Amino acid sequence: MSKPDAKIPLIDFSKYLHGTSEEKATCVSEIIKGFTTSGFLYLTNSGLSPATAFEWSKQYFALPKSVKEKHPNVIKEANRGYSGMGIEKVTNLDLDTKDEASIAKLRAAVPDLKESLEIGSDAGRYPAKPWQNHYPDTEVPEFGKVMRKFYESCDELHHEVLCAVAEGLGLDKNFFKQYVNAGDHVLRLLHYPAASKEVLTQPGTVRAGSHTDYGTITLLFQDMSGGLQIRTPEGEWQDVEPIEGAIVINSGDMLQIWTNDVIKSTNHRVVSPPSAPTTDDGSFSARYSIAYFAHPDHDRLVNTIETCFDEQRPKKYSPVYPGEWIVNRLTATY
Repeated sequence: MSKPDAKIPLIDFSKYLHGTSEEKATCVSEIIKGFTTSGFLYLTNSGLSPATAFEWSKQYFALPKSVKEKHPNVIKEANRGYSGMGIEKVTNLDLDTKDEASIAKLRAAVPDLKESLEIGSDAGRYPAKPWQNHYPDTEVPEFGKVMRKFYESCDELHHEVLCAVAEGLGLDKNFFKQYVNAGDHVLRLLHYPAASKEVLTQPGTVRAGSHTDYGTITLLFQDMSGGLQIRTPEGEWQDVEPIEGAIVINSGDMLQIWTNDVIKSTNHRVVSPPSAPTTDDGSFSARYSIAYFAHPDHDRLVNTIETCFDEQRPKKYSPVYPGEWIVNRLTATY
């Protein structure tokens, strides 16, 4: 993280939540600096801990494959359920072409070496959706209760970060609030199983391929294994090493569209670095992470903010519905 144009700031978020007006202003400035340069930042003292969620995530992935596969993630509009090993191949394929041959070629490539569970909002705090989550409460009692609570806690932090972003852009603090009330977010539990070095050192093999995220911001909770990398403006891959107690937060496609590229949606991937922990037989150790993908309400039109374009900085993006954007991206992914 030595290069100035790819520096990832370490931010004490308690200064924004509970600090003086000067401390809040400094925190806002640091957040905007991170999102407008590397597109990433580390957030500490947010009041949100993933410890319990990680424990329950490990219990879920330890279940028999037959149990996890009862509710597969196959409906793109829902984006809920289980995805097994080799199902997904994330990418930044050019969605404007909708080139079926390119998509087929991509899917024939080496798949991402991971499994995941996608969880959406539940009725009650959020409007009811046409789809529901299927929690393995029989095999892991109260799994759904724990994940619902964690989902809502992530949503609360996401709202606070967007308030800081709005202030940093010179907007009303609650500018984004009207766009993020329907709970169209995704909590994703991820398990990267132990894999032999022979598999992970094959050309083109990664734990998760190069991609940007689709929404506003992503809250990423890592274990200490490492492997996350971002692509610098020079096209080089830079490690985002885990920091104990810090949440990695990155900006996504919707904020880039909203701000006309003022805020960056940065390509990132997951690899197994040479220093990764290994098992007794020399394989790379398993890795766990949790991501909370915050999205604008799917039916709210996202249009570039007027203060983010002028004659010197022409408007780059047409208005877009987040739901359509996400479905297009998921179609190229699965």
